[in-house]
Amino acid sequence: MEYWVKGKEFDSFQTHYSIIPLFQYSNFLFVMRISMNLSILNDQEGFRRQVIDALARTPIDYLEQVEFIEKQRSGPEPWGEAGVLLLLYFAEDKSAGENGAGRYVFVLNKRSMKVRQGGDLCAPGGGIHPFLDRLSQKILQIGLLPVARGPGFEQAKQRGKMVYEKILLFLGNALREAREEMHLSPFNVEFLGPLPTYRLRVRRWIIFPVVGRIKRAWHPKLSWEVEKIVSIPLQAFFRPENYALYSLEVPEKLISQGVPTPWEFPCLLYEEKGAEEILWGATYNIIRSFLETVLNHPLPSPDGRKVIHRPLIANYFSGRELL
Repeated sequence: MEYWVKGKEFDSFQTHYSIIPLFQYSNFLFVMRISMNLSILNDQEGFRRQVIDALARTPIDYLEQVEFIEKQRSGPEPWGEAGVLLLLYFAEDKSAGENGAGRYVFVLNKRSMKVRQGGDLCAPGGGIHPFLDRLSQKILQIGLLPVARGPGFEQAKQRGKMVYEKILLFLGNALREAREEMHLSPFNVEFLGPLPTYRLRVRRWIIFPVVGRIKRAWHPKLSWEVEKIVSIPLQAFFRPENYALYSLEVPEKLISQGVPTPWEFPCLLYEEKGAEEILWGATYNIIRSFLETVLNHPLPSPDGRKVIHRPLIANYFSGRELL
């Protein structure tokens, strides 16, 4: 797949590259040819190894962000923390027989309308449980169980004892949440490495993402917090036509609380089983960070021509039933 990439452009959301089909542009003053070989996404073992190696080289800020949260905890506007598990799964092509053909997908939850941010796509995760997650941290640290072994753990240990302990805390937290939300056993997840944190300022929430690989197919049992599971192929993020601007019409109740209208974000559109899914917000940005880190390629971004208009529900931030 070949593209011409124009120089950097700036908009109200983020710096992005505008990627244009090669045959449409031939005389830009500044162009850079990129040959994007995405066949690695169809290589089960090769991509797994590449993810582990890339994440091991990526600086993370867990200690600094935990320290920030502790300093803010007794203040007027405390911040919270959450671990999330960005899940990869190699979906085999059953029509190809036993030759190992397939592709990697992200396995995401679609949140129930009964919870905060209902209808959003997200990675499984949630806030720290002060007892259960610290217990999980200790179990992982002992390393006696198979779930606590592998190259991802060995690479994480190289970051030093204090950082490693924080990684295990948020990994244990995210594994517990994945078990509760989608009945995914921690024994069915291989830890590949951590990603840098992401600040969700509207909720004063800091997300600590960890990356895992689902080893084998399982039978999900969804909790009341999850409407369904959505799998998005990694290749979908490299197709410019899948991107749009998500423009949300904000109700008066939330405008009075300081939420702008329209509230606009870049997003990815993906159709699964006839239903159009919209990925935006924190999970969208965490996935883009992961792909750019692992593949070292710029990704397309919305060019502003395709806009998706939707109303934002008044209980989006609370999840409580409207009175």
